[in-house]
Amino acid sequence: MIIHHSKFISKELTNYYRVGIMRKLVLMTLMLAMAAGMWAKKKPTDYYGKGRGKVYVFGVSQQLTDSVIYITNIQEVDSIDLDSKTKFLPFRSEFSMQLKEYLEGKQKLHKQTSCVYYSSSRKKISKKFYKIKKRFLDNTYTKIKVIDESLFRFRHPLDSFAVEE
Repeated sequence: MIIHHSKFISKELTNYYRVGIMRKLVLMTLMLAMAAGMWAKKKPTDYYGKGRGKVYVFGVSQQLTDSVIYITNIQEVDSIDLDSKTKFLPFRSEFSMQLKEYLEGKQKLHKQTSCVYYSSSRKKISKKFYKIKKRFLDNTYTKIKVIDESLFRFRHPLDSFAVEE
């Protein structure tokens, strides 16, 4: 009976040590993966921090007490990349401010609330554009006014800081 008990204890200790070793291996693997992620190269950027890709953007704006919705067509913005981790558009608030300032400045509208939709895929942004447009068209109380590209165009926010030679 005692011999059988000691075999059970030795198996239990062996399993205990195996679990400890496995835990250490898993922990070291996770630490190595995190360290490799920190050392990964970032995408190269051009002068002034501009990217190399292009993004498709459209904007929607309205005064919350008005029934008129202003919407731009889908526009291509060059030299910008989505954030690699979050897939967010850098300077997205600047793009919505461009639309807001155009409507409040040039069109003399007041208290506009602007929103910008973006994607690196033309197909995805087109789908979103028609979905948003349909939502407003289905509402009988709203009118949509499309802002022509010749009147308003999104530009890269860093273009205003570029030094011309």
